[in-house]
Amino acid sequence: MKVTIYSTSICAACRTLEMWLDKIGQPYEKKITDTDPIVMAEFMDKNDGMIGVPFSVITDGSGKVTKISGYDQGKFKKALGL
Repeated sequence: MKVTIYSTSICAACRTLEMWLDKIGQPYEKKITDTDPIVMAEFMDKNDGMIGVPFSVITDGSGKVTKISGYDQGKFKKALGL
């Protein structure tokens, strides 16, 4: 399971999501959009018009991609199979 979180340097909800993922032992990659124009371009390409952060992309072992805007623990649990 690969989890990528698009964040900003001052996003409190992003930090809450990261702490929860740390607590459950789920590895993730964090990408900061407001300090790196390449990451911002990648974020804009993937976000399907959802411009808020956190914006997460979860790819399971079969290649299925789930995109989650915001910190919705229920959606994360479902996507992570918890």
